[in-house]
Amino acid sequence: MKGFPKTLKTKDDYYNCLALVAAGELAAADLLAKINSLEKQRYIQCAIVSVAAEKKAVTVYYCDEAAAGMAFVSGDVAGTVTAVTHTQSDEQQATGETGNDRTVLTLSKNIAADSTVIGLEKAATVAGMTADDITALKGVLKQYE
Repeated sequence: MKGFPKTLKTKDDYYNCLALVAAGELAAADLLAKINSLEKQRYIQCAIVSVAAEKKAVTVYYCDEAAAGMAFVSGDVAGTVTAVTHTQSDEQQATGETGNDRTVLTLSKNIAADSTVIGLEKAATVAGMTADDITALKGVLKQYE
């Protein structure tokens, strides 16, 4: 094989690439980039409009998929969404528009006040791999960097 595969669709594909990294045929950095990309597919990325003073609540642009009990990540903080409330912005209320355009998420852990994005977990597995599988692959790759 020449170069890094263009698509990796299954858990076996990733482990086969890991074997090629171990054999020196592929660069560990390339596989790590693919794994990081795969990991991002597990999350819905929501732009943060504001972070509450206590930092356990954030307002994001409307996210219909948001639900209590979802896992979240923001920077290096991970936790659970404990409550979800859909609201209208002040502009919508002033003009009499209907529908929601903001979502308030109450979180189990504080996030940084300057956070700009929060990821809400939409799938526990991607390409047949769980978060533990992805973490294990990353751990093994560290020895080849």
